[in-house]
Amino acid sequence: MPVMSLYVNDAIDIYLSVRYMTSMSETNSERIITPMPKSLVEKIDDYRFKERIPSRAEAVRRLLEKGLQGQ
Repeated sequence: MPVMSLYVNDAIDIYLSVRYMTSMSETNSERIITPMPKSLVEKIDDYRFKERIPSRAEAVRRLLEKGLQGQ
């Protein structure tokens, strides 16, 4: 299996995600598991790869935050 090299932006995205996750205290975080249609998951993944977000969970968090900004 070939080793995948990381670009600088990938490393920065991973660092920021890890920093965000480690800044969340255990008492302030909750795991939410919800079924989604495959078409919605594909759209989330498209957004994730377009924005170079390192994980699906981080992409979902960012999309939720964007959606709730106008509330």
